[in-house]
Amino acid sequence: FLKSKYFISYTCGLTIVNMVNGMIKKTNLPEYISELERVKTLHFNSTLTLHRMQMWHAIGEKLNWSDSEADALKAISDRCMGLCSHIKQLQQESKKLQDEVTEIQKNRLEMKRLTHEKIKHMEESSKKEYPDMEKYKAALEKGQANLEKYKKMAIMTQNVLRGILLACKVNWLDDPKLRDIAMTLEEFPISE
Repeated sequence: FLKSKYFISYTCGLTIVNMVNGMIKKTNLPEYISELERVKTLHFNSTLTLHRMQMWHAIGEKLNWSDSEADALKAISDRCMGLCSHIKQLQQESKKLQDEVTEIQKNRLEMKRLTHEKIKHMEESSKKEYPDMEKYKAALEKGQANLEKYKKMAIMTQNVLRGILLACKVNWLDDPKLRDIAMTLEEFPISE
């Protein structure tokens, strides 16, 4: 602590002496100023670290005593550790749920893409005249049935996603990622 204080005093004094003697050229002045700022920051950080060390040493010494204040400090310390562990566990669960939501969204988008491809393919095939038109009509009906099936799956997936958001009691408006997920949900009629 004293060394850095001495170093700052020495650097400041040396800078002032050099400026007075005219040894500092205008091109070197920004370098000296930045060096002075760096030393000031280093001194501030060292002082802050020293104060923290002194505070934690005093707390550690107090915890070694056996009086009511030490017991209260121990209880607070234990509670803080428990809360930190609980926060870490909740963060891990939140990450897991977020990964599941992302996976559900990927699956939904893939189903939507496949559905559009199948519809496009069916529309193209229905425009052509084929001698076996009855077969294609049956395929079209089957495709529409698949479309309904995928639409119901998309509705269920969205309902599950909405349920997850509601069950987690997360304020999705405050979290930009969750807000983007919730706002991209399409409005399908709720299935019976």
